Amino acid sequence: MASQYPHNFRLVRTIFPLLILIVAVVFFWSPAKESDIVSTQLVQGVVVEVNTGEAESFRTGNQVSMTTARIELPSGEHTRVLVLRQSLTVGDRVTLTETRFNDGQVKYRLGE
Repeated sequence: MASQYPHNFRLVRTIFPLLILIVAVVFFWSPAKESDIVSTQLVQGVVVEVNTGEAESFRTGNQVSMTTARIELPSGEHTRVLVLRQSLTVGDRVTLTETRFNDGQVKYRLGE
């Protein structure tokens, strides 16, 4: 008689990760609904600080870096945003997209 072990092994190796992926997608994927957004507008800010962090990738072993900038808003508040494909220096004026939500949360992202 043939053993069921190889069949069960393959089944567990394919079904279990698939189930974990489905649960993760359902749990973490919750985009902001259009009804949750109160307003979206462009605001100007001044770069106060630029930080670049580097680490070694677990998958490839290559060096990866991520750059963030601290921006002073016209109201005097500061926010930190992710910088992609731009070279910023302290003192630069930048345009941010400000999104306000029903729950009072405000998110900023760097305009390109």
